[in-house]
Amino acid sequence: MTRGVIIQLGKRLGVRSKSGVVRLAVQELERQLARKEMGEALRAYVRKFGALDRHENATLSAGGVARDGA
Repeated sequence: MTRGVIIQLGKRLGVRSKSGVVRLAVQELERQLARKEMGEALRAYVRKFGALDRHENATLSAGGVARDGA
């Protein structure tokens, strides 16, 4: 059963060998894992430093350059 699926995927992807299909699958899994880890790292950063960043942005906005009516 799995062999048939691998062969079908290979044909759809234009990959000639079963090992090529498996190689592509592993590469895609690695990309998905890297995206997931990046998302987790960003969420951890926001939890840790989000309030500080918002405070700094508010302070910088309050001290901004005055604009004329144009």
